[in-house]
Amino acid sequence: MGPAIAPLPPQASAVLDRIADEAAATDAHGVQRATIDTLASAGLLGAPLEPLSQQRELAERLAMADGSVWFCWTQHFGCMRTLGNSYVSELSPNVPALQDRWLAGLTTGTFLGALAFAHVRRPGPPNPVATRVEGGWVINGRLDWVTSWDIADVVMVMVRGSGEWADDFITFYLPAGHSGEALPPGMTVEEPLHLLAMGGTHTRPIVFSDVRIDDGWVSSVQSVDAWIERDRRTVSDAGPAIFGVIRGAVADLAAVTRSLEAIELADEISNVGRELRSRAYALADADADPTERREIRASSLDLAAHAAQAVVVACSGGAMLTGTSAERRVREAMFLQVQAQTAEVRAAQLRLIRTGVAADSATPAEVSMRTTQV
Repeated sequence: MGPAIAPLPPQASAVLDRIADEAAATDAHGVQRATIDTLASAGLLGAPLEPLSQQRELAERLAMADGSVWFCWTQHFGCMRTLGNSYVSELSPNVPALQDRWLAGLTTGTFLGALAFAHVRRPGPPNPVATRVEGGWVINGRLDWVTSWDIADVVMVMVRGSGEWADDFITFYLPAGHSGEALPPGMTVEEPLHLLAMGGTHTRPIVFSDVRIDDGWVSSVQSVDAWIERDRRTVSDAGPAIFGVIRGAVADLAAVTRSLEAIELADEISNVGRELRSRAYALADADADPTERREIRASSLDLAAHAAQAVVVACSGGAMLTGTSAERRVREAMFLQVQAQTAEVRAAQLRLIRTGVAADSATPAEVSMRTTQV
């Protein structure tokens, strides 16, 4: 399928090849901090590559090599960007000190950042919640999914306020597992989750029981509605990881040299993937209407799922062995179906699936009729 732009800097190839070679071990035993440090040493973690197209290419290549490494890597940028864009307010007076403590290390890749905010997209009562007290907040509830905990130095947590603050999100920064710092009283980190995909990402639940968060740890208190509107546009896009999985599947198909059908299918998937990628990135850059962007995301996810399925079919029984790229890519394609999902994104995907099911239910005569009409 190839890159959307010129290839990455020369030092990237050896790092990415090694990550791909170790993907099965990483899936089984977890992303090693040494892998993250190698990315940082090569200039591939911290300040994003410029132009944006090159950062997208790096994300595609990482997802192509190993989805677990990509997921830990991509969350770092959200943690870093959010802190860098924070500003002093009455309820976040200590932002400069937070930035002094963490931002330089995040920007150089010396520190690895993590995120915990996917829960705020869920319907129903907020969990966890923050209650305002003198000089800070008290947090109660459970974070079901905190990625990179064991290998990250700092985690950005977003929770919804309660009472008069119910229309606000409170964002704060805490030292994570790799920092070695003691947890705040009342904060419990549970055992890693056993996940169908991304099992190597050191993802753990965290429980807060009357945990005191001083204002000095808070980076922002912002409107729920304003944040959701920004997030709604961002998650509408087909991200680079989707195209990375497609590229990986194309490479696997092309390697199945005993099957002419697999080679031809790889070419067809490549052509469709390139077109979808071009449209997805152009719409994102133009900040176009989210409806069209969601439709492209749904089509791209559908292609990723079918590409991964094609690899399984082409590899026959060998694809059933745990640790093969075929079975791992299927699981990673399934993970992307739900990653950064909102109700609108989910609806777009289900509409597309429903259309495909309706088409598949056609009789041979109806299929012949449609083909003749086309």
